[in-house]
Amino acid sequence: MVRPREGEGIKRTIVRRKDKFYAYEVTSKIENGKKVTVSKYLGRVDPETKELLPKIPEKSADTRRKIAEQRSIKMLESIHVADYGAVYLLDHIQRSIKVGEDLNTAFGNVAVQILAVSMTLVQCGGVFDAVEPTMKRTWIKRFYNLLGSQGSSTMTDLSKKIGTDGQANMEKYFRCRIARNKKLVAWDTTTIGCNNEMGGLAEYVKNNKDDEDIPQVKLGIATDIRGVPLMYRHYAGNVSDMDTVKLLANDIGHSEDSEVLFVMDRGFCSGWNIRFMIDNGYRFVVPATVSGKATKRLLTRFVQEGKAVDMRFNDRMYKVWETELGIKADVGRTKADGDQAYTFTTEEDEGHGECGAITAFVCYSYKKYADEMQSQREIIDSLLKKASEIDCKDPVARFRRIAGKAFRHFEVEADGHKVIVKEKKKSKSFQENRAGLFILLATKGTDWSSAMQAYDARRLVEQAFDYKKEDGHRFGTPDKESMKGREFMRFIALTLRCEIAAKIREAGKEDWITGESAIASLDSIQAREYEGTRIISEIDKRQRTILEMLGAEVPTEVLTDRLIFDA
Repeated sequence: MVRPREGEGIKRTIVRRKDKFYAYEVTSKIENGKKVTVSKYLGRVDPETKELLPKIPEKSADTRRKIAEQRSIKMLESIHVADYGAVYLLDHIQRSIKVGEDLNTAFGNVAVQILAVSMTLVQCGGVFDAVEPTMKRTWIKRFYNLLGSQGSSTMTDLSKKIGTDGQANMEKYFRCRIARNKKLVAWDTTTIGCNNEMGGLAEYVKNNKDDEDIPQVKLGIATDIRGVPLMYRHYAGNVSDMDTVKLLANDIGHSEDSEVLFVMDRGFCSGWNIRFMIDNGYRFVVPATVSGKATKRLLTRFVQEGKAVDMRFNDRMYKVWETELGIKADVGRTKADGDQAYTFTTEEDEGHGECGAITAFVCYSYKKYADEMQSQREIIDSLLKKASEIDCKDPVARFRRIAGKAFRHFEVEADGHKVIVKEKKKSKSFQENRAGLFILLATKGTDWSSAMQAYDARRLVEQAFDYKKEDGHRFGTPDKESMKGREFMRFIALTLRCEIAAKIREAGKEDWITGESAIASLDSIQAREYEGTRIISEIDKRQRTILEMLGAEVPTEVLTDRLIFDA
């Protein structure tokens, strides 16, 4: 209850806050037996005249809402959020093997753009149309202070520039890479189909690896002993594999490197090729084909004479017999091009080693035996099942088509529209006797461990080709220079992917994670920037484990405006 009180009235007071003055109307009254003071804000006051300043008209609720929305939009626009973790890792990887440094040596100012695009290709699966969208969602442009759009027109210009003006620069980059890896070069080739003749580079090739009736370009990739690519070459599709070796040897000679070991597949294993390697002083390791008389004789002696000793490589046990194969001219036989043909010999042969001799390691792998027997059993069981389902006029011919080369392992006869199939006992025994066996041929003086290490690199070269095919192994562009530029950036991306794969393999984590899943996992680590302040999102245990396994420190700050090499 409120009642009047003598002397009660309205008073005006002025309050100063910093350099501004505010007027209030103060009223005192008694309410429920207590004195209550009520203040009413009147407005701002002129500090000199003490008069009230004119009031600014009050904004409507709708106006205030729009102002608040605009402030929110402006604040959101000033916040930059992007995927950071994969960019951080790829930068660490390229620094660890000096890719950025070598690109800078070879290309100068454009190197940062080449590296940024190549790193982005790792993240977007090698698709150039996805480069700019991927860069927009990641921190890559801020990481390297890369200006402007990297859309399709920019990619076309960059590719053309690299392929045309940068050919000498590419060669300089390859020389830098080979100079850093002097001990081994593993070399292999494959054919790549083209939708056009690529300015005369592509040729129609019979029996190409993909059995395509279109022009082919031959691609050769050289890797180091860890399976990380060092260089590549494009050749006309009809260039022979040995000619590519000659050309590569010439390239490596320019790098003043004398310690290179050529590691090639069985396709290079012929008497003529091996003689060529010996005559030119090239060190090599190559798995032998076992269809020749000399190699069959070695396998028979291995089984019968028991000269092998137990050896260990990469925690696996082998039985190994070190012996020799010779080379001699195969009198009366020439190659398709008219050159003299050569054949392998053993000590029982007349004229053994007349044209040179090489070391032969006859090896038995317990694991290889188990894998081959398992695979053979699965193939045979599958073919027997398919045979039981045949019901046609010529069941033997049908089974022959289904079985292919495996047909020789069966006794087959027709029973009306059905087929009776039995596994040949001698064939089964032969396969069991040969399972797990292989022969490595190497330059004289090569020890078994070095040969095995080189042989293992063969698998890594094949892995590099698998990566290439994942990226799309057909050349679609009709412009040879643009194709060269794009292939170079894809090659840099391939180098980074293979380095990650090598580190995972060396850590023994191949069954736990792949390079692709490591990139995807780290991509969820985000960087945020607002008004000059940058923070990294929470990094979980899996991401920390991946970074540590790949030799990268767990990031604690967001990096920007980085050079692509450590000065």
